[in-house]
Amino acid sequence: MALMGFLAVLFILFFSLWISARRDRRAPKVIRRAIVLDKRVRLENDSPSEDYFFTCEYENGEREELEVDESEYGIIVVGDTVNVIRQRKMLRVERVVS
Repeated sequence: MALMGFLAVLFILFFSLWISARRDRRAPKVIRRAIVLDKRVRLENDSPSEDYFFTCEYENGEREELEVDESEYGIIVVGDTVNVIRQRKMLRVERVVS
């Protein structure tokens, strides 16, 4: 009986994650152009994990710090122009090649 309850909870969890991901993909994309002003890495004392951040300035002068993937962090340098793409909870940064 406990196994059936556990499987039911797992099914509900995976179904809700699938629905959320589907909503993310269907949401409109908001793309804003920015310039990367700074980069930083946060290291945790007791953990081998690292978090990567950009500080960006948008065309209207607004600044924002964004947490990015290691792959995005590695190919973008300070001074690059980027497109910050948001789609609900998803965030992606793309380098603009001119």
